[in-house]
This record gives sequence, structure tokens and C-alpha cells, in this order.
Amino acid sequence: MSDRRDTYDRKVQLTGGTTYTVSLPKTWAKARSLEPGDRIRLHPRGGRLLLTRPEREADRETVTVSAARHDPAGVERIVVAAYVAGADVVRVDGAPDRDARAAVRDAVGGLVGIEVAEETDAEMVARTMLDIDDLPPERTLARMEDRTLTMHEEAVAAALAGDGAAGRRVSDQDDGVDRLFRLLAREFQRSLGRVSGGADGGLTAFDHYAVARQLERVADHAEKIATAAVTIEEPAPDPIAADLDRLAADARTVVDRAFSEVLAECDPRTLGGIVADADALIEGTKRVDRELYDRGLADGYVLATVLDSVTRTVEYGINIADAGLRAALRSDRTATEKRP
Repeated sequence: MSDRRDTYDRKVQLTGGTTYTVSLPKTWAKARSLEPGDRIRLHPRGGRLLLTRPEREADRETVTVSAARHDPAGVERIVVAAYVAGADVVRVDGAPDRDARAAVRDAVGGLVGIEVAEETDAEMVARTMLDIDDLPPERTLARMEDRTLTMHEEAVAAALAGDGAAGRRVSDQDDGVDRLFRLLAREFQRSLGRVSGGADGGLTAFDHYAVARQLERVADHAEKIATAAVTIEEPAPDPIAADLDRLAADARTVVDRAFSEVLAECDPRTLGGIVADADALIEGTKRVDRELYDRGLADGYVLATVLDSVTRTVEYGINIADAGLRAALRSDRTATEKRP
């Protein structure tokens, strides 16, 4: 008999006054090689509860890289790619030399939840220590959004003040956003072979990835604005600075409103209003762009670069809203299909 047709009713019982327990049918457990003392994991999936076994070391997906066949830069790229692809263990063999070992450490240092677990003359082994239940995607996204918008605000302030030192400090923060994005990209890749988290409505792993991708791009443009601050010779004139500061703040508001709605209600009407406001804001950036051209400022080209990044930020906020609209419409369609 297949799993799909096997159905067991069990009563939830209270044990010791503090723990709920559910018994498993002995024949079912034996068929899956479960023994007393074995551990299982429970994963909420909408209105369902998915039961899985923690992976044994032999079951963990392993990628092996030969340090003898790749230069250190190649080793670093492969370690990062293996992590994002969902590997649990990355083994670098071929007697890696000092440069190759440094490349492995650099790669691991730019990732979340993985560390060098073994190191001998013959190889290095990095293992993921992630328990994804302790890192829900919504929490990771919230950290990304907070860090990204803070970077954006500080970068704009640095550019308008011509503060190169502050700009360099903001640029250094982009690596932290990249680490969080790679974590969500990894979980998206792993989800392709697992039960979908959105079968009963709500955001899927792909939705999380799509939102994270837009936040990562906002951070990239914050870094670009921060880099521009280094080349600006003198602060922007007050009227231009005021316009750019206002547009940048409004751009961050678009991203924040879209992000908050996507993780909350995902209401199509609200998301549509956010997109309409964003479209109007883009028209405002075009007006300031013309003013920059007409003024003929010495730093006009650099300030135009800042303005372009602000415009891109608004567009990424629209993309986040669009991701929420897709999720909302998909959820509505699923609900309709389930009605008798």
C-alpha cells in the first residue's frame, strides 16, 4: 500500500504534565527503519505537519573539490556554489596549499551556518551546522531589509555630504547582505527537492528568494552610492541635496511598504496602491534628472549616478510588490480550486 493511501488516526496525549506525545504505528515505523530512541523532526506546512528524519552523515549531500585541479580563486567559487546549491559537506582534497586553504576560509567566512570542521595535510572539510527551524526565512528577510535600508540611508547621506570615509564604511557592509542572500538562495535550491511550503497558501521558498534578490540589489546600489561619495569633491547644492534626500527616503519607503505587506497580508489592493505610488515617484526622479543636467554641476555626473541608483531602488520595491501580488493571486486560485 502506498504512503498516499495510508492514513492513521492518533490521539495527542499529555505526558508528565509538560509534553504532548503521539504514538506511531509499529509496522509503519519498522517499514521505515525507525527504532526506539531515533530522532524525528516535525515541519509545519500550512495546515499539515510533515515528519522527517534528521540526516545521517552518510546521507548528507557532499561535494568534493580537488585543490590540485583548481587555482585558489576557483576553489573559493566552487565552495560558495556548492553551499548555495544545497551541499551539506564540502570536501577540498588534493593536499591544498596555504593559498587554497585561505580561499576555503574566505569562502566559508562569507556564508552563514557553515564552518571548517576538519583540516589535515591532505584535505579540508567544511560542514553546514544549520538548523533551518532556527532560521525561518521571514526572520532572515527582515534582517536583510533592515540592513539594506540602513545602508541606503547612510550611503545617500555620505554622497550628498561628499563624505568618502562614511561611503567606504557603508560599502564594507554589503558583504553582510550577500551572506544573508546566499542563505536564502541555498534554501530555495534545497526546496526544489522537498515538499512545497506554499501548498496551503502563503509564501513559497521561491517567493522568499525573489524578495531576497530584490533586497540584495538594493544593497548593491547602496554600495554604488557609497562609492560615489568618495569621488564627490564638494557637497551638493542645497536644493539638489534636498530633492535627492527626499527621493531616496521615498524610495526606501516604497521598499519597506512593499516588504511589510508581502510578509503580512499580501493584499492585492494595498500592493497595487504601492506600485502606483512608486510609478509616480519615478516620474519625480525624471524631473530632478533634468535639473541636474540644466545646472551643469562639476559633480553632476556623479550625482546623476546617485539618482539612477535611487530610481533603481524604487523599481526593486515594485518588484517586491509584484512578488506579493503573484503569491496572493496564486493563493486565491488554489483556494478556488479546492472549493467543492
